[in-house]
Amino acid sequence: MVDVQRGFASFSVDDIDAAQRFYSEVLGLPVTAERGTLILHLPGGTVIFVYPKGEDHAPASFTVFHLAVDDVDAVVEELAAHGVEPVRYEAFEHDDSGVVRGFMEGGDGVWFADPAGNVIGFMDGEGARLFAEAVG
Repeated sequence: MVDVQRGFASFSVDDIDAAQRFYSEVLGLPVTAERGTLILHLPGGTVIFVYPKGEDHAPASFTVFHLAVDDVDAVVEELAAHGVEPVRYEAFEHDDSGVVRGFMEGGDGVWFADPAGNVIGFMDGEGARLFAEAVG
């Protein structure tokens, strides 16, 4: 059996400075810059490692992480004030503000891309509560 000491998620960006500004100034997450990389500190102790990939970078073809929030509509308003628009998917029916209503067990959901094109999801309501229960 593998003796795992710690785990973390990671993804690449093409501009580490732009990523740091987005995650710290726009999303308001605590970010540690370390040797040309970033560590995003999420509530609850989760960390995400962000590393530069430069010209070889391609955005992930999936949502790199989700954040549970109290109010998805407030997130849309806050990020719009920073010029960040929601990502829309053909598979979902979005309202005029880009939110999918009743997503994730009755809560609402919305997605945004970081400056490198990686997508972050936000969810509220019952789906966020059930996820919080599942992970402790």
